[in-house]
Amino acid sequence: MIELLILYSLNKRERTLYSLRSDITEKFGYFTKPSVGTIHPALKRLLNANVITVRNDYSQGGKKSTYYGLALHWTKKFHDLFFTPLSENPTQFFTEVQSRIAVMSLLDNELKHTFIEDILIKLESFQLDLQNALDDEYVTYDKYQLALLKKNIKDVENFKALVKTLEENL
Repeated sequence: MIELLILYSLNKRERTLYSLRSDITEKFGYFTKPSVGTIHPALKRLLNANVITVRNDYSQGGKKSTYYGLALHWTKKFHDLFFTPLSENPTQFFTEVQSRIAVMSLLDNELKHTFIEDILIKLESFQLDLQNALDDEYVTYDKYQLALLKKNIKDVENFKALVKTLEENL
């Protein structure tokens, strides 16, 4: 997930580690706020995959600044990361989907449609699972579990509505 956000952020210009963190927090802070300790290893993975470049610059005072940029073939890695199978874990799934929707503007319309169709299928599956759990006469939920189950059903319905709106606006 963090690699997608890094590639998106570097799409406009080179950035230092701290500028990168600031840009990611500014643009995606509504669902993630990665630390430097999260971003740095992701940068190393991208660097090892030859997806990003590193340029060192020295100020007149001798202070070193490291700038990260995109290599020529970064879009292939972006697409590979973007279309990595989504998690089966609902909590991780929603975070992954938010990350991908947030950077979806870097895809062409055909790929956007493919992605949205995949999300809608997965959301339908989650909704059916939740409804089946709610309707299961052999399982007894206490009032807190029942409230959470109903909340999750509503969350899936709301997310489906959002994704359908995105699809209509392509």
